Amino acid sequence: MGKVEDVEDKITALKKQMHKLLHKNDFIITTEVINISQELDEVLYLYHKIKNKIN
Repeated sequence: MGKVEDVEDKITALKKQMHKLLHKNDFIITTEVINISQELDEVLYLYHKIKNKIN
């Protein structure tokens, strides 16, 4: 994953995963939310790193 478009697609997919997880049950499964959140953080960091190199 290195192209901006690929990273943007991954961000969108993770956000959808998080949304589904939060609305799937009446309770939040903490470990799943934390795992997706951490992965999203890593991808957002990569996105900003790539965008800063472009500008």
